[in-house]
Amino acid sequence: MGTRAKSFVIQIAIFVFLVFAALVGCGGSSSETSPYSATVSAGRSIVRQVMNDTNATAVSIALSDGNGTIWNEAFGVTDKTDNNAAGTSTMFCIASVSKMVSTIAAMILVDRGLVSLDTPLVNYIPDFIMASPEYRSVTVRMLLNHTSGFPGTDERNVKTVTPYTGLAAQMMEGLKYQRLKHAPGYMGVYCNDGFTMIENLVRAVTGKSYPDFVRDEIFTPLGMTRSRFATETFPDKSFARPHTGSTPSPHAYFNMYASGGLYSTAEDMVKLAAMLLNKGTYGSMRILSENVVEAMGVDQTLGTFNPYPSDSARFGLGWDTVTHPALKASGIKGWFKGGDYSSYGAAFLVAPNEHLAIVVIGVSNSMSSGGAAQIAEKTLLSALVERGRIAALPDVIRKDTVLPTQPPSDNEIAQFDGSYSNATDRFKLSFQTARTLEMSSFVNGTWKSAYQGLKLRNDGWYTTDNDAVNAVRFVSQNDHSYFVMRQASGNGYYATVTMAAEKLPAQATVSDAWHTRMGESWLKVNDDYYAAYPDADPDPRLSMSTPAALPGYMLVGGQILRDMNPVSASRLDGMILLIPQSQGRDLMDLAVESWRGEEWLRFRSYLYRPLSGVPSLSAGLSTVTIGSDGFAEWQKMGTSGLITISGATAWKVLDNNFARVASGTGDGSASFSGSGNKYLMVYGGKGATIRMNLTAP
Repeated sequence: MGTRAKSFVIQIAIFVFLVFAALVGCGGSSSETSPYSATVSAGRSIVRQVMNDTNATAVSIALSDGNGTIWNEAFGVTDKTDNNAAGTSTMFCIASVSKMVSTIAAMILVDRGLVSLDTPLVNYIPDFIMASPEYRSVTVRMLLNHTSGFPGTDERNVKTVTPYTGLAAQMMEGLKYQRLKHAPGYMGVYCNDGFTMIENLVRAVTGKSYPDFVRDEIFTPLGMTRSRFATETFPDKSFARPHTGSTPSPHAYFNMYASGGLYSTAEDMVKLAAMLLNKGTYGSMRILSENVVEAMGVDQTLGTFNPYPSDSARFGLGWDTVTHPALKASGIKGWFKGGDYSSYGAAFLVAPNEHLAIVVIGVSNSMSSGGAAQIAEKTLLSALVERGRIAALPDVIRKDTVLPTQPPSDNEIAQFDGSYSNATDRFKLSFQTARTLEMSSFVNGTWKSAYQGLKLRNDGWYTTDNDAVNAVRFVSQNDHSYFVMRQASGNGYYATVTMAAEKLPAQATVSDAWHTRMGESWLKVNDDYYAAYPDADPDPRLSMSTPAALPGYMLVGGQILRDMNPVSASRLDGMILLIPQSQGRDLMDLAVESWRGEEWLRFRSYLYRPLSGVPSLSAGLSTVTIGSDGFAEWQKMGTSGLITISGATAWKVLDNNFARVASGTGDGSASFSGSGNKYLMVYGGKGATIRMNLTAP
């Protein structure tokens, strides 16, 4: 889902440009037609290269000219335990490429006059409400072009081991407690929840569930028979599994259907691409009007707050960019959507004026949309060469053409020296006595040098003496200061630029009320038991700290926050960053709410109760009733004993560090021992009475 999980520190990787190495063979099946034999050969080569580099277990690729499939082939295996070969009908999660389907669903509604792009969302969904009154100005267009101002991604119950169909409703309920991060339409910053909201829009105006609408109006007309949402268990070997080493992961249910949860094949998705190439038609069927397809390809970032525009983030409606930089390097117009989630990576690339499109989907421990995009761009460019549309592949940009230096001014040093942050990572940009620049990353509470010796060149970029491409520069606008990253990308034909992080203003200390709350442990109560695999259960506590290296700021769940202005005892400001493109995504306030006569905390859509309010379980038989809110109930136990549970949907026993000791569904029992108190967490339906019998060892 273009997920937030991939740290920007990993992206910069101290500016290392990955050079892909020796090729390995992969099995698969294919169909190919003349005159694209050289394209197929080049495509197979880059597939194997990327698979070798990422240890990918499976990749599927399909290339179309709008009239039919030029090439369709699968590589690798669905499951390493039996080496079952992946085929062209093997499904993969396509992650955020799912947004192209939800965009098309919304545009079908536009074509039918049921929805207008520039009409406020509340006109269609009266129950939609947020803490910022400006939410009434959020339009349908803003959901599709990332300018809604929604905080970002509701991650609760996104990935489960059983189907969870209520995520879109849950997300909208959670927005009631959140503010907008900026005025609607002000800037474009990647936002999953805008697309998840399309599920609610479809239901509101059609009466159909989103999966049913998409099946009836898109999949069935296009013959996309291998595309589905994980609302039920898939047949074994029908989909490619992620792996940990050589061990396949359990079947995961990705529940954000409109923003990242679709399973499909390259063969199916290239039919969707062919429809767009043919300006809304597929065969004799018209799915979208020509005007709507054209509207999807218009750059939506024009006129928005965007101090340093990037060709990699010129959002269309649904598209990540309508100016793909690798194709632009050859003078070709390209529309692109990538997707990353849970070791799946996908790329959906369309050259509308050339009548060519390609879809690449893969899975591994480290496969990503970056690897899929490498395959897609090189294969599509190879097809343009073979067709004679371009003379050759673009040249790889040179790193050795370093420009002359110039000293940074005193004003530049004073303005830009300091600490910076984006949604997930912190940086320090420090000018040294020789007026060179050093970049440090915030690691485990301290600054660690990541890159040194950056010199200001006469084009405004800071680079080293041996790398003219990977670079940093500074920019400011409307009293906000940023550093911008430039990196060699894809197959090396171009460099991407990214608004990387915003400078943090000096802050006073965090207020006493929030310092006091940091002394408490806060326990999650409202996730689904099935949202975590038994072997990868996250800590249920909310992490909170005030690092000495970032005075006046708090880190909460990996995000930076500060006191509201004016200071509020009931809310911390999580909307302090104003970064367009992608690095300002997924920002949330931390807020106090009153539940059951206690002070609880809400972060994202998670609720946390204080450990100090958790009751102690006495020896013998006890009962607890799940409230009308449906929240899990916590009990504190002694250091050792035997607990027997009946009447629960599920339960967990955790140690004093809140690591899982035992768990189960339905009735069960567990013994526990060792130092420190243990904790019992029980789940059940609203109003369910759960019986617990605690006995001494």
